[in-house]
Amino acid sequence: MLKRITKSITRRYQLESKNEILKIIGLYVFIIFGLVIGLGLFAVDLTGLSKDECLPGDIAIIIIFGIALFGLRNIHMRWIIRIFFLAPLIPYFFFISDSFSIVPKQLSIPYTLWTLIPFSLIFLIYSDKKRDLSVFYGLSFIILFIRIYLDGFTGSILNLHWEAEGLFINPLLVLTAFYLGSILISWHFQNSIKNLTEQKEDTERLINQTIRSLPVGMMMLEIANDEFETPSHLVVRKTNLAFERNFRITSREIKDQQADDVFPKVFRDSFDWNKQYLKSRKHHFSFYLERLDKYFDVVTFRLTENQIVSLFMDVTDKQSLILELEENKLRYQVLLEAVPDLFFIIDKDGIYVDFVFKESEGFQIKPEDIVGNSIFEVGFSEKMSSRIFQCIQNCIEFDSIETIEYALEIEGTSALFEMRIARLNDHSVISLARDITKRKLEEIKLEEAKIKAEEADRLKTSFLANISHEIRTPMNAIIGFSKMIGSADFDDEEKSKFIEIIITNGKLLLTLINDMISLSKIESDTLVVKKVPCKINDVMSGLYKDFIYELEDKKSIQLKVCTDNPNPKFAISTDPILLHAILYKLIDNGIKFTDAGEVEFGYRSHSVNQLEFFVRDTGIGIDEKDQKRIFERFHQLDNRTIRAYEGTGLGLSIAQHYVRLIGGSLKVNSKMGKGSEFSFILLFTPEESPLKIVR
Repeated sequence: MLKRITKSITRRYQLESKNEILKIIGLYVFIIFGLVIGLGLFAVDLTGLSKDECLPGDIAIIIIFGIALFGLRNIHMRWIIRIFFLAPLIPYFFFISDSFSIVPKQLSIPYTLWTLIPFSLIFLIYSDKKRDLSVFYGLSFIILFIRIYLDGFTGSILNLHWEAEGLFINPLLVLTAFYLGSILISWHFQNSIKNLTEQKEDTERLINQTIRSLPVGMMMLEIANDEFETPSHLVVRKTNLAFERNFRITSREIKDQQADDVFPKVFRDSFDWNKQYLKSRKHHFSFYLERLDKYFDVVTFRLTENQIVSLFMDVTDKQSLILELEENKLRYQVLLEAVPDLFFIIDKDGIYVDFVFKESEGFQIKPEDIVGNSIFEVGFSEKMSSRIFQCIQNCIEFDSIETIEYALEIEGTSALFEMRIARLNDHSVISLARDITKRKLEEIKLEEAKIKAEEADRLKTSFLANISHEIRTPMNAIIGFSKMIGSADFDDEEKSKFIEIIITNGKLLLTLINDMISLSKIESDTLVVKKVPCKINDVMSGLYKDFIYELEDKKSIQLKVCTDNPNPKFAISTDPILLHAILYKLIDNGIKFTDAGEVEFGYRSHSVNQLEFFVRDTGIGIDEKDQKRIFERFHQLDNRTIRAYEGTGLGLSIAQHYVRLIGGSLKVNSKMGKGSEFSFILLFTPEESPLKIVR
């Protein structure tokens, strides 16, 4: 309640001093108290309940205090004080007038005195000019003297004590003493106030000079409230020279102007001033002023509840330095990114002091996991930790560079690192750790590639030796028997056998040439797959006819064909040439390595939409350790020049490549001495026939 009254008085009278506010409140209390007394007496006198009626006195009180209240709310303070010059009317009606006095004549003098003294206090406290107090003292003295004269006490004027139905001190002397005491008190306080005012003025002048000479911009704002005591807007009250220089504006352009009119011109849209000053609780913020190309830091604080002071510090140079440092940081970061190393600083006790690593490497390293920890705590083995610690001591003592390779478990995988340690100062070293996992893996791959290349070179050398043997053998037979045909020493039956030998060796030479052509196409990646409807049973029948004539002389080998679908029109979509070549090479390979027994080939249903093609023989078989290598080019189980089985070592490699081209993978299942089975699976896509495979 008191706070609300104080705000109302402050706003009405535009007061800032707490003493001034208290004086106004006191004056209100005094006037309202007097008005209440006057109204109360008037009401009692009208009802006839009072034995001592004095309606003129009641009316005088009401009029004086009513006018004073009206003046206090609507007129200047000095005019209000002068209203109380009418105060002697009150004791006149109540105590002096013979017609209206409510006390005996002997008591009217002291009553008049003590009625006038409170009004003297009002003049003492509230009047700026002590002449008013002297005038009131003169009026009071005259009224008292008149009463003394009428009552016949003029002979006692020089006496200290008076007696009239009691002993009391000379009223003129009391009034004069009170007046002189008031004058002395007023003089003392006036001197004190004058000194304090001078000190205040000196202080304000010093503060103003300090503010004006501050190297940072200063602006004082005042918060204006609406009728609901809610902050509504800001008013600029004061600025200093630094502010005017920084923002290129003069104080007369903005002083006592609303912030909504001034700030858009000064700050443009650099920040939300209503939010920063009226809503935000932060005392510091920054902004960039584009029109001046400057950065400012702002510190705000409140002098009073409604006064805000803002200090504007030009931090453009500082911000430029920060930007430059950030650019340098980015530059060094890019340089570090270009270096495939992790940098660590380790003290002589093996404690990590700092580190830098490439974020692009994806290491999930947190500072708390490294900094402050010892090399004995970050995952090294005890032996490796001791070795690193010894290297650190050697670097510091002998200024040497140490190199160590080690492995660490990172995210479930092993990583290999090369650490180089160099002396940084007397108490620490710098460690450069480079991830050499990729390099080591490449070295391993390079070593494996070297071994494979050497093996391939050996195989090619063997292949060239074998191919020369394979070519010479049929060529010698063809040339030799061709000469013998022309000789007259042989009859027709013998010459017929010679012709068969020439044909057989010609076919062998043709097969060799075809394999070389196929290898050339595979190497140059020029082989084109053409999938068309292929009648599988026709392919099987053709293969059977191709080989059955060759086996007429090999009565110990039986050739069998297996077709899972008897329909002659049964077809799938594939390349018939490649399919024929694959099966031909597999059957030829089975016959070559089978001395006695059988060779079976064909197809069978593997699932609803898959066919499995196979060639099975009862030949010599393949050892398990050689089963993966038989598909390598130029590889033969017997790579000697003189061997039991002829061939180039390309057949199975070509067959495997062909199978992959048509969508399968060639597999082998074999045991030594029991034969082998080669098979591959193709997706079953019916062509020309809707029939399904029936077992």
